[in-house]
Amino acid sequence: MYSSVTDICASDELAAVLLHIESVASQSRSPHWTPGWRGESEVALLDAIFSARAPYGGPSSGVRAVIGRWRTHRGDNRLDDLTTLAELTSDPDVLVEILSNRQFVPGNSRTKAAAAVVAAQTLISVGLSCSSDFEQHTKEQFDAFRAIPGLGETTWECLLMHLGVRTDKATEHLRSFVVDALEPLHQDLAADIAADHFPAVLEAAADALGTDLASLEHAIWRYQHKVRRPEQRHSEAALRSAG
Repeated sequence: MYSSVTDICASDELAAVLLHIESVASQSRSPHWTPGWRGESEVALLDAIFSARAPYGGPSSGVRAVIGRWRTHRGDNRLDDLTTLAELTSDPDVLVEILSNRQFVPGNSRTKAAAAVVAAQTLISVGLSCSSDFEQHTKEQFDAFRAIPGLGETTWECLLMHLGVRTDKATEHLRSFVVDALEPLHQDLAADIAADHFPAVLEAAADALGTDLASLEHAIWRYQHKVRRPEQRHSEAALRSAG
């Protein structure tokens, strides 16, 4: 499948991965073919919160409309200072009006705008105020974030994904996608084949599709999160290891 010399995956494996992408997360059907918000912690946080249990929308609707309104409010500044959201703590309804969105977080404990303000304040309190801070995030910071009612691990993973940070869980989502694509060709060997080389496979797929790797990985992550629960992956891994 993979040559350590040429760093190119074989044509049949690449075709299999491209077919899987087209079947389940094609560019024509998935709204998640976006590279994220690297270097922009403010909009990465807003995207992660407002995309939870809501249609993502298109370039000028849904989540990206929310982001566009915040960008207009902030002007042409680089949106990488969470204090600009945290400072609205005294009246989070101000952010509701700025974003023209009154959706509630899962559980309906507060609006998503209010949750974004609390999240920004919490992240700053644990040392995360701009995008570069997240590169060396800790479990304690994650625990503080997921303790916020209405937020949780998925929102955290989405936030990091948009900032270009890949956790072990996100990496496993990407690897599992390649395994699924290769199983028709290699059956029980697909997991072993993909284990070390799935990043190169995805890079080759992105190149073949004429897109950037970050956009492909985002689309795959969204799909995998939706259809593959952790207990399913663990069960499948156990079956494979047992032969």
